[in-house]
Amino acid sequence: MAKWLQFIFIAVCCFSLPSRAQYTSVAYSIQAHQDDWQLFMPTQVMVDLNTNGRKVVFITLTAGDGSVGAGAYGPSSVPFYLSRENGSIYSSKYAADLTTVTAPTDVPVATIATINGHNITKYVYKNTVNYFLRIPDGNGDGSGFNNTGHVSLQKLYCRSINTCSGSVCNTGCSNSLSALGPTPATYNSWSDLTNTIKQIITNERVPGTQSWLHAAHTITGSNSSYNPGDHSDHRYSSLAAQHAVASGMSWVGVNGFMDYHSSSQGANLSDTEHENAAAIFALTNWGLIEQSYATNFNSQHKGWLPMDFFLVIKNPSGSAPGFTGFTGDEEIPKSNSIISTLTEIPMIVTITSPVYINKDISMIISPYEPGVLTTAIYDMAGNKITELKTTVEKENPSLLL
Repeated sequence: MAKWLQFIFIAVCCFSLPSRAQYTSVAYSIQAHQDDWQLFMPTQVMVDLNTNGRKVVFITLTAGDGSVGAGAYGPSSVPFYLSRENGSIYSSKYAADLTTVTAPTDVPVATIATINGHNITKYVYKNTVNYFLRIPDGNGDGSGFNNTGHVSLQKLYCRSINTCSGSVCNTGCSNSLSALGPTPATYNSWSDLTNTIKQIITNERVPGTQSWLHAAHTITGSNSSYNPGDHSDHRYSSLAAQHAVASGMSWVGVNGFMDYHSSSQGANLSDTEHENAAAIFALTNWGLIEQSYATNFNSQHKGWLPMDFFLVIKNPSGSAPGFTGFTGDEEIPKSNSIISTLTEIPMIVTITSPVYINKDISMIISPYEPGVLTTAIYDMAGNKITELKTTVEKENPSLLL
């Protein structure tokens, strides 16, 4: 005979501290558009991904919408910016699969990370992490586009506008970014943007190490001819990155890459490096092709693939600090072995349902770290009925019975 009982599931994830040392170093790639690192710095990124124990964090500042905003055009019903974002995920997944021994898994899905008070789209796959801030494309000269209110990173930097909306949709746009991801963020000042970048870098750091940040070259003066004629968004994305690490982050070095001007230089990559660069860039275009947009795999873009050129803008010194505490906007980091106090995360779930003899009770958990999960079941009187200990070896969701 069925009885109605109330069970309380108490799941405590006890993370072993060695699991927090998942990575021994981290590199950052900060760019304006979803295909910039693939065109101008693919070989350096591959070197980073090939380095044992290193993760690569990609921070892409603009939506790369090219005046379309959150809309679609032609036969496609998928927003143009989202097809470019998907292509960027395909390319970083391929690069991670190419440089790791673990078997490929499904394409990662978007999650929401709250950084400096802003909701930002985030993807995690193997040793890669992607953040997309989705600020409107600022046009090549920084003038912006009518459809997105003529905003640009350049104008935000020069204070000719007071805010830079993370929404790529102007008033009256039919498509809403909030339906496709997190609520669009608005960066109220240049410092708001750079502090957001700084917080991402801080959250993803590996304590006790030094890091390199890859961005477009911006040095002026005697080296002003190194990267002339570059896109405004390239330049101001790099400036945002450099300003983010200018104070209190001496442990981050900066490499400045030659962007558009590199096609006028001689090839300096090996055949294998060139082939890898072509494959990585081709996958960014698959995001376009699968949604019926024209490919960018043309003679102009292919002209940037046989070479990587960069100069060191800033050398790192000192080392990244440990994790001493968390704010409401800071995610619990994956890569530290410092915290010894944050070892248990309780989760209590109360369920009322008919219970029979030998009835299966199941729940799906998505652990943040590998470790030991203890699941205990109590009745309404507080008596423990059973306890199950599960060793969680991977971060993938697990089914408990």
